[in-house]
Amino acid sequence: MAIPPPYTDGLYTFIFLNNTAHFWNPIRLWVWMPLIGAFGLGYELILNAVVIGGVASFVSLTKSPLYAAEGLVPHGLVEIPAFILEFAGLARWHVSTIRALQAKLGGRPVEYPKLKEGVKDAVVLSLVSIVLFAIAAYIETFITPHFLGR
Repeated sequence: MAIPPPYTDGLYTFIFLNNTAHFWNPIRLWVWMPLIGAFGLGYELILNAVVIGGVASFVSLTKSPLYAAEGLVPHGLVEIPAFILEFAGLARWHVSTIRALQAKLGGRPVEYPKLKEGVKDAVVLSLVSIVLFAIAAYIETFITPHFLGR
């Protein structure tokens, strides 16, 4: 699939859906599954860091470090906190559901108030991250290309 051109709604949608894939993409949605999802999330974070670092290094060498910063910093200031909140929501979900599963499997009663609080926290963190992803996608689609001279 080709990446849509800058300043288009198609690029905005592409970026937004890619960044929020843990909420809707069946292939990446498995990170929400207790017990196994956290491992995949860790690998995904490492892979993302390696790819972004490689691209930033390549752009810095071929264009300039300032050009790379202009391409990453504007939307990164919003997108990085969005990813942190998304992953914090995932962590909160994992802790809450795993504690409930352990209690259930161990023959102890599930502490439903704690489970409800954990799920509520995960939902709130996820919703805030989606709003931040929408803002970051807007910046990346309509503002960053302006800084890069496109």
